Amino acid sequence: MTTRQRVLRFVSPGPRLLRGGLAAAACVVLAVASTSPAQARGAQHWPILHHGIHASVEPSAHRLAVTDTLELGSPPKASAPLRLLLHRDLKVEWARLIPPAETTAGGSSPAAATGSETGVRAGPEGSLVVEESRGFRPRHFWDHPDYERMEDYAAARELTLRPPAEGWPDRPRIVMQYAGAVYDSLHPPKVAYSRGFETTTGLVDERGAYLAGSTFWIPWNGEDLFRFRLTASVPPGWESVSQGKWASRKVADDGRVESVWVVKDPMSEAYLIAGPYLVRSADADGVTAYTFTYHDTPEDLCRTYLDATGKYLRFYGEMIGPYPFEKFALVENWWQTGFGMPSFTLLGSRVIRLPFIVHTSYGHEILHDWWGNGVFVDYEQGNWCEGLTTYLADYTYKRQESPEAAREYRLSRLQAYLDYAATGGRDFPLRRFTERENASTQAVGYGKTMMVFHMARRRMGDDDFFAGLRRFYKDYLFRKASWDDLVGSFEKATGRSWADWFEQWIGRPGAPVLSVSRVEEGPGGTDASGSETGPWIEIRQEEPYYDLRVPVQYETGDTVTTREVALDGASARLHLPAGTRWVAVDPDFDIFRKLHRGEIPPTLSQVLGADSTVVVLGSHCPVSVRRVLPKLAWEWGRNQNMIVVDEADFTGPDGRGVWLFGDGEWVDRVFARTRAFGTVPGRLRRAAADAHRALVACFRDPDHPEIPWTVFLPTEASVVMTLGRKLPHYGHYSYLVFDGEEKVDGGRWVVTSSPLRLDFSGGER
Repeated sequence: MTTRQRVLRFVSPGPRLLRGGLAAAACVVLAVASTSPAQARGAQHWPILHHGIHASVEPSAHRLAVTDTLELGSPPKASAPLRLLLHRDLKVEWARLIPPAETTAGGSSPAAATGSETGVRAGPEGSLVVEESRGFRPRHFWDHPDYERMEDYAAARELTLRPPAEGWPDRPRIVMQYAGAVYDSLHPPKVAYSRGFETTTGLVDERGAYLAGSTFWIPWNGEDLFRFRLTASVPPGWESVSQGKWASRKVADDGRVESVWVVKDPMSEAYLIAGPYLVRSADADGVTAYTFTYHDTPEDLCRTYLDATGKYLRFYGEMIGPYPFEKFALVENWWQTGFGMPSFTLLGSRVIRLPFIVHTSYGHEILHDWWGNGVFVDYEQGNWCEGLTTYLADYTYKRQESPEAAREYRLSRLQAYLDYAATGGRDFPLRRFTERENASTQAVGYGKTMMVFHMARRRMGDDDFFAGLRRFYKDYLFRKASWDDLVGSFEKATGRSWADWFEQWIGRPGAPVLSVSRVEEGPGGTDASGSETGPWIEIRQEEPYYDLRVPVQYETGDTVTTREVALDGASARLHLPAGTRWVAVDPDFDIFRKLHRGEIPPTLSQVLGADSTVVVLGSHCPVSVRRVLPKLAWEWGRNQNMIVVDEADFTGPDGRGVWLFGDGEWVDRVFARTRAFGTVPGRLRRAAADAHRALVACFRDPDHPEIPWTVFLPTEASVVMTLGRKLPHYGHYSYLVFDGEEKVDGGRWVVTSSPLRLDFSGGER
């Protein structure tokens, strides 16, 4: 998951900071008297072209001290105020306009200044008036602000720099010095009943420092792209990481470590990550691979990641085009994250030790340096990046594993859409997707988008599909690109129009709903064997109609044949050969569509994604466990339409998804009526109870398949909350068994029938 865009694209700020921004300005006057704050209406952007940053990190005081030399584009007019956003707790000590003839230390231009001495005097002469507000006025930065998520700017306040008496020069250069404490404590995910990492806008901690665009640790003015050169000074025994090339490193007399990071390509934000790291490196075909890890991280694990870096860089370089940066670094984090930044990834200390990460998520984060960190996303027109990265990383690894693994992955994405997004007003067009906020936005923005690329590849063929991606990468590297730009690249590469086909998937919400039935006869269609005695079938879709190529699979004799049927209206008919035993429509889930409940087993995602739920506290569970279960229900229910009742008061689901927390009579009833799954659930229940293990099992009411029932039977009070936090990560499972906090078993029930499968030798099956 990339992190850079959330703050800087300003897709949806919200009311909290708006209220702060309307507060009266508290002015800091440097050298001359204050003037009244401007009452500008509408954004007047000055592009910041380059930052020359010297940053000193003091973890024991949570302190950051920065000297930043800004090279700006031309002002809208010589008398216009310069408005910037900076962290609310960073106090500007002085700001000074650099005369055109003046240079910094060493004779370099101010934009390239990086040393601890800027070469620019901080005396009264030439100092600028800086007015510091408690918040900021959005219309000072954007003509049409979107106020829905102003909390993205929680750390920011507005600075107003007044021009000198003679007005601004054509390309101003300004050096600013500021310092203060930066510490936003870690916050849990917004939705407790969801997957996600703890978050912070930025902090300087004795365990490590995290400064990003959301920190506003360098001045920003609403324009996205700039270059920078960063000199980072950190305590003895620490190392720093940022984007770009690690140009130099030296240890000062006091033991502090000073590293220079040079970023020659345009970026949307600047990162400074620091901590007590041990650095290892390896060459990967001219790209330097690094690991920045804590001293207790095994060297063989670091070598595994270094080797994997080289493998992924070669793999995607051949697929898409040359890697756009000079390094890639794995950086270990003291809290659990999974972030992809330009030329490095920030992964939690427990995350990197998970054995599957290096084979899955790690490649996903590296691929973001092509998509998202290489080709930027034009968020005003929708985020194509996460779904494309998922398709070329997570899904591709499943394809490499086996056809069965790839089929299961596609099914899991379709089921996530059905459970989390297809109902309750949670669906939306892909053109409106910006980032993952919860399970429904992930199901659409990641899962649906991934399936769109899967269908596009099948429609175009491998050669044209990858030719289009390579053209897109070449034409838009370090530029913003939209869905329309991507579609245009496919059209240029293939010489065909794809706009209408893509628009049906990205321009409107929803998904096709398919059905199949046998008909006596019908015009059209093709009889694959030339026989006139084979059965006819009709494939139908509900409105609105999609332009589809529907895979149809059927068996005759010992042969299974797959064909594609064109379906761009209400229905299409197909004449099957004589002797056809069965036929299945889209049996491998190659089309993005709304599944029928009968195609899939009940899984955790169905109750996790339910519009409303009821938690039933079982009457037979141990007293110590029963005391904790309401606490878990309360934590989940903070952001959900959820009610909690004792078993004695529960009369039925009343349209809600059901959690049965702890053993009781309703648990007995549910297990007794699950004959559709044979005796497997009963055996699991007995085995878990005998071994004193926790069991989670999902069931479907045969009479009301839209209502999920999930049984949660913990045996120890001490693991209830931990398991509760883990369960949202297992949404595609039908059952789970835990020994303490460790999953020891899990899987999906077997589906023995499907509404999209017809059996001609004995009815449907």
